[in-house]
Amino acid sequence: MLKDNHEIVLDPEDYHLVEMVLLISLDDEELMLLSSAFYNKLDCVRLAHSALIQNLHVWSQIEPSVDDLFHSAEELISRLPFIHRRLLIRESRMKLFAAVFESTVEGIIIIDAAGIIQLFNKAAEVLFQYAAPDVIGSNIKALMPTMYARNHDRYINNYVTTGKKKIIGIGREVTGLRKSGDVFPMDLAVSEFESEGKRLFVGIVRDVSERRRLELEILRISEQERRRVGQDLHDGLGQMLTGISLIGGSLAKRLEENKSDFAEDMFEITDLVREADRLTRNIARGLVQVALEGDGMSAALRTLCSNAEKYFSLNCTYHEHGNVSINDSGVASNLYRIAQEAVSNAAKHGRAENVTVTLRTTSEGLELTIEDDGVGFPEVLKADRGMGVDIMGYRARVINASLEIEAEKGKGAIVRCTLSLPNILN
Repeated sequence: MLKDNHEIVLDPEDYHLVEMVLLISLDDEELMLLSSAFYNKLDCVRLAHSALIQNLHVWSQIEPSVDDLFHSAEELISRLPFIHRRLLIRESRMKLFAAVFESTVEGIIIIDAAGIIQLFNKAAEVLFQYAAPDVIGSNIKALMPTMYARNHDRYINNYVTTGKKKIIGIGREVTGLRKSGDVFPMDLAVSEFESEGKRLFVGIVRDVSERRRLELEILRISEQERRRVGQDLHDGLGQMLTGISLIGGSLAKRLEENKSDFAEDMFEITDLVREADRLTRNIARGLVQVALEGDGMSAALRTLCSNAEKYFSLNCTYHEHGNVSINDSGVASNLYRIAQEAVSNAAKHGRAENVTVTLRTTSEGLELTIEDDGVGFPEVLKADRGMGVDIMGYRARVINASLEIEAEKGKGAIVRCTLSLPNILN
């Protein structure tokens, strides 16, 4: 505390004992001391002499944290009962905040506009395996894998500059990084508020590893059922239709030899059965996936583009950059299905004429991109839309990949799936 240019010296360990600070006259050295000692002590009342307003340099730095002004010692004494009540109210609110902040089962992290961690509750300590003192004062990027951390500051700066929300006020599923180095999926909801002139962001996080495991199991079962249906179509219905077409063709020839009026009708029926057989086998091939491990992914994507040109009447090309080889069948299968869904959406809903599928290796892993020149779609999708976009998101999340969809109405769409594959790429 400072009074009449006489300094009352306190040991830094005793700062927590101070309930009130009187700001009478300050120079830069004293201002630095107060800043380090009391400005972050939210339960401390700070009162300033009105004369400090004349010192614009000092006043501009202390104004956001000043609780009240006084003009004389007499006025200060007369206002002490009101100040005491204000202190009690503040203390009550702080206790309420602390009770909620520390007892909630969700991780809560508060950062400033520079991404520096200000508060870190007990649930966040359990989630990230860090004690609060170890991370407070550090950048939030310490809790993110490298591929996400490098873009975090850009996201904050973009929001502060443009006001365009990516996560803030919206929420999404992201990937966290524990102290042990393990990564895990989590739901993140972010909001913002202002305190003492500073813009702060509150992140509420929840570990969704179990939900991810269940999603992966659902997709695995779905893939098994898809293969079973495809196999049944090929081996069961397909063979039956082949048999019917052979019998029908033989019968049509006999009717023709006997100059029957029904010969032409029988030939037509046989052609229809053959067409049904061809369609059935094509459907079966789409359901029964070819082997995708190793170099199979490239072959499968080329076939996907070839079939898209045949069935959707569009130009679909495949490009590959780098030596792409995947040795995890689950990853390969989900990547292929993402590409399949994106191409189908471009043709059916985007009404695209040209689609480009690109698979490339990067310094960090693998990137799959599907770009079209269709009609695109608005940034906010309708609630009654199909499940294709959501399923692509599920598939990306279960293989710890990031999925981005850049689309603007009337200007086509780009689907980009990025995957870090330290143990999957050869």
